[in-house]
Amino acid sequence: MISPRFQSRSRVMMFAPHPDDESLATGVLLQRAVNAGAEVRVVYATDGERNCWPQRVLEGKVWLRDIDRRRWGARRRAEALAALQVLGIEPARVFFWGLPDQGLTDMLLQGRDEVFLRIVEAIRLWDPTHLLLPSAADTHPDHSALAVLLEFALQNYLPGSRPVVRLHYLVHGRSEAFARGAFELAGSALEQKAKRRAIRCHFTQIALSRKRFLSYAQRPERFIVGERDVAPGCDGPIQSSLRDRDQLRLDVAFTLKPLRADGASLYLLGSENAAELRRLRTVLPGRSARIDLIDCDSGAIVGVGRYHGDAFRGEILLPLRGFDSDRDLFVKLDRRVWFFDEVGWMQIAAPVPQEAAVSAELAVA
Repeated sequence: MISPRFQSRSRVMMFAPHPDDESLATGVLLQRAVNAGAEVRVVYATDGERNCWPQRVLEGKVWLRDIDRRRWGARRRAEALAALQVLGIEPARVFFWGLPDQGLTDMLLQGRDEVFLRIVEAIRLWDPTHLLLPSAADTHPDHSALAVLLEFALQNYLPGSRPVVRLHYLVHGRSEAFARGAFELAGSALEQKAKRRAIRCHFTQIALSRKRFLSYAQRPERFIVGERDVAPGCDGPIQSSLRDRDQLRLDVAFTLKPLRADGASLYLLGSENAAELRRLRTVLPGRSARIDLIDCDSGAIVGVGRYHGDAFRGEILLPLRGFDSDRDLFVKLDRRVWFFDEVGWMQIAAPVPQEAAVSAELAVA
């Protein structure tokens, strides 16, 4: 893929889950946008106030109160502003939304419509030509949840808006599906030096992870360009997927980490009735059995699926009644390790209508 070219009339908008993501994931790209004369706006979803271990070490506290977390969040905001100034972006172009750190997945599953409306309003007001977005494949739950929130906002609330170049970035995890579709942006020596200075502004984060954080300055930045932020393929236990209008089939393998006796949660999200979001959850039992699909809003059982297999390998069959057949689905197998996920959300494209498939085959022939 070709790296996007910025011009003086370009309007770049970045959505960052936490302070520091701007430097780690897009430090070189933002410099190139600024140097081209583009206008840049950065929106931070959270203040990163719940990154507790660096705070405990730096402040010498074991128990952290709400006031301590708010103070930490304010400190991280200040670090972000300092880092962005190194990259050439003034504080007037920076916005902090103060959404709950480590709570974006809950907001996604709870259907907080005000978040969608806030995203839509911000994009409409800024009218960007380029959007920098986290990837749904990121293993940090805040990153992947924000990616899904943004995707649903763009898909359901901003259809048919002015064309915009989407660049998806990944900070955490090693998604093979993301790597297959990403292009690499290598920084010059001067760009790497500035990126390193920006990363060092995040003192609270490099206090315990200096080597890991500074290594981001040496590696190329990776982006996927397009509306869908991963190439066809699967990560982690989900080996393959097959979707038609009525059913979704997932083939899964747990050879390295078998299902526990209490199973693992599976989430299925998609659109229904235009701008409405349908959120279902179920539990994989580790043996062949029916699985109840539970509405995340009401707690009611709204469908019945099936798991065929054991603790090591299986097939999941999920009915898709109530989901828009022409919109993408998102699936997440939740087997979290500390606060990182095993894998992020998987985006499953809408099935191609039969007429379109036939036309495509004729065009190839």
